[in-house]
Amino acid sequence: MFLSCALPRPYLLASDTIAYSVENAEMTLKGENASELAKIFGNRLITAKHELIIHSMDVGSLPKQVGWLMNTNPDAMVQPETAQEVQLLYDFARSHRIPVVPRGAGTSGYGGAIPRKGGIVVDMRRMDRVLSVDKESMTAVVEPGISWANLQFELNRHGLDLRCYPSSAVSATIGGWVAQGGDGIGSLKYGNINDNVVELEVVLPNGKAIVTRDTDLFCDTEGILGIITKVTLKVKPLLPIRSIVVSFPENYLMVFAIERIMKDGPLPFTMRFEESKYTDLKKRSWAEKETFPFPVHHCVLLVAYEGTDEEIAQGFDVVREVCEELKGTVYDEDVALREWNDRFYPMRIKKIGPTLVVGQAFAPIENLEAILDDFQFEQASAHAGIDGYVTSKTGVTMMGYFLEDERRRFFMLSWSQSFVIFKIAQRHGGHPHSTGIWLANYAPVYFGTRRLGRIRAAKLKLDPLEISNPGKVFAYWLPLILRVGKYFMWLGFDLFRNGFGRIAPIPLKWLQNLPPIKWLLRWGRAHSPWPVQYGLGCCMVDGAAAVASRWDLERFGMLPLFGPRQCDVLWVSGSLTKKMAPRLRRIYEQMPDPKFVISFGQCAASGGLFWDGYSLVTPPDKVVPVDVYLPGCPPKPSDFVRAHLILQNKIRAGTTHWQQKHESQDAMGVVK
Repeated sequence: MFLSCALPRPYLLASDTIAYSVENAEMTLKGENASELAKIFGNRLITAKHELIIHSMDVGSLPKQVGWLMNTNPDAMVQPETAQEVQLLYDFARSHRIPVVPRGAGTSGYGGAIPRKGGIVVDMRRMDRVLSVDKESMTAVVEPGISWANLQFELNRHGLDLRCYPSSAVSATIGGWVAQGGDGIGSLKYGNINDNVVELEVVLPNGKAIVTRDTDLFCDTEGILGIITKVTLKVKPLLPIRSIVVSFPENYLMVFAIERIMKDGPLPFTMRFEESKYTDLKKRSWAEKETFPFPVHHCVLLVAYEGTDEEIAQGFDVVREVCEELKGTVYDEDVALREWNDRFYPMRIKKIGPTLVVGQAFAPIENLEAILDDFQFEQASAHAGIDGYVTSKTGVTMMGYFLEDERRRFFMLSWSQSFVIFKIAQRHGGHPHSTGIWLANYAPVYFGTRRLGRIRAAKLKLDPLEISNPGKVFAYWLPLILRVGKYFMWLGFDLFRNGFGRIAPIPLKWLQNLPPIKWLLRWGRAHSPWPVQYGLGCCMVDGAAAVASRWDLERFGMLPLFGPRQCDVLWVSGSLTKKMAPRLRRIYEQMPDPKFVISFGQCAASGGLFWDGYSLVTPPDKVVPVDVYLPGCPPKPSDFVRAHLILQNKIRAGTTHWQQKHESQDAMGVVK
């Protein structure tokens, strides 16, 4: 059931004196200034400190030390009801050089709605009307303060529905999500919010109101170029939506299932995944009468389809088939309905907190398994978990949750955990899900240099006084301090939580990337490879001959073994089938770092004689990162020797897959 959020009670103390400063100029919002605002907004001007506290934060819990770096306390809050009032507010702000910070419901954790230099917070939730609904063009024109839940109620009355919405749709506003940008429920089928915005009415910092379709400038730019006062959204027909829930004992099985479901069946409306540590946290916070449905340490996948009964049944059949093949468990309709209704409440685990530190990131779906494995290894002793949504055929959006206690003296160290999920995702090709305050220095990565250049040029032209949400997107010194300081916070946090044993590998990892230590390690790894065989066909007979005395692989420092936990080279030969692919991936994951892969023979590389087989997985790069491909049917024993010599050269040059992903990076982000 959807809930609407209550607006704060209007409260005015026009006689209050509010100190304020911008850059080098100092201004004071005195009684006459407050009276000037009161003429515009009446009792919708709030200056009482106890009413403003809630507007100095968002959904995240900030440590008090953040107040040393910036002023998050607003000097006043106004609640406009028309675009004309927003224009008058900008005129007032320009004349007095006072920052204006637009705000929706504050359901984000990036700090985009938090003041950095005090100023006036603009609460847009009084502008909450649905202006028109057009069934012919399938669009709806709304004001920015309406929540996604209330908009969905109104659309359902007209036989229409939202194409996509955030997981915080119960309270999040239209304008808030448009201004921050991102993807959420429904984005897999209908794209992110930028793809669903048709037109915007925006009041610019210079006081002019424009109607524009330029989403590159005004979507996901945190309101630095103006305040959105009207949004035209794409909508869709109201269709039945049903979900099915499955669980898997391993991360890699869940990732395989996600890829197979999208490949073999109709495109789902949305797919939500929960990593096993998050599922265990849900069990600890479970308050229902029914027994918790999922086994311990299981990953959970919710798949929702929309359409006719036949289309939904077709999707369900594909999910059940994939689940049976990958040793998953399918749950009944009651579990599926409860999980579907709980999609709006991923933070219920906060009740066992008492504080929830949250981080978010976008990542390629092909690296999701590695991200989840790294997270579970690095956060093994933490009360933490990940859930997220598949938001496109190639990408996922993840939320990392960490249970902490903000009452502790060293909460600042714990708060640094909010960057962990982004750090892991970045390691595997991911990027920030938004910028806000904390990740503003990653704006070139998030927007791209060309788009960021357009935004910067528009900012200089439209807002030369930096009054519209200053310190967002183009903030540098504060994010730089956080970027450097978070490493020391992580070190301190690990020291308090796990002792020196967990900290020691960090400086060692940094040292091993420094020449000449890095060169010595490469030389040693190149001349002492220990291969493990994964022979699926006749090629391995020639591999056995290469190991025997005539060709004697050991003279090159190679010692074939049969246990993956002691080896660093994986031999793949023969026809790799869909049934054996998960086993190959499991063996690869069991190997210690660094690790390398050689593929022998045509059957492994392209299918060979069985190239058109329905059950083949070719090339093996789809399952494990292959460094050397060796052709031949079969390859000769001398070819096995040649493949290892090629691998030796690649290791010495640092061009293997593992080295390109890990070796050139270090824990401190200094050595490149």
